[in-house]
Amino acid sequence: MERTLTRLLGGLRQHRRSLHLWALAAPIMAAAMLVSAAVAEQPVPQDLEFKIVREGDDIGHHRITFRKDAEKLVVRSDLKIEVKMLAFTAYRYEQTRSEVWRDRKLVALTSVANDDGTFYDIKGQAGPNGLRVTSRGKSWTLPADSVPASYWNVSMVTTRSSPLIDAQSGTILDATVKKIGQERIWAGGKEVVATHYRLGTKRPRDLWYDAQGRWVKMRAKGSDGSVAEWVLE
Repeated sequence: MERTLTRLLGGLRQHRRSLHLWALAAPIMAAAMLVSAAVAEQPVPQDLEFKIVREGDDIGHHRITFRKDAEKLVVRSDLKIEVKMLAFTAYRYEQTRSEVWRDRKLVALTSVANDDGTFYDIKGQAGPNGLRVTSRGKSWTLPADSVPASYWNVSMVTTRSSPLIDAQSGTILDATVKKIGQERIWAGGKEVVATHYRLGTKRPRDLWYDAQGRWVKMRAKGSDGSVAEWVLE
């Protein structure tokens, strides 16, 4: 009888210790699950609307919208530029692009562009070996961690190890990124503190992002040497 009671009491003490350990571990496990979910979850950024100004004249607009589709983030970009000389159109550029992201990774990309009469049409889809891109009857595979040079995504300048995709041709850009530093600029109708980056490519770009990583300004030089600015509205 005493042995039975001893075994019973020992079992109860072990059970209490197990419950105590579980009570201590449960909050830690729950916190870890929340952190993991927060890391995987990609927030929906605020829509962006830019007017494009060249030498004091409005020459176009660039609108980027974001929406959630289940666990995916869908990004649509509509860009239109029209430069006029007197009553004639000297240059026209239009591009419509769509990006699909899951867990902060690009899983699909489509882009249609008209660069003053030269047409581009690309489609990309994530696969087991990377991002499979097709255009004009040809196809190629890009590294799985590739990031489109689509400007809204601050990781294109902060994650420098990721290859940059030219969102028009679907090929990897030969690019460098230089962090210039913080500056006060005018964006969205007010003065903001933004971090200035320089993207070195065949046609360099200067980009500014605010403290939340939101794209707020861009400056680009055209083939004719003129400078255009993306002004956040």
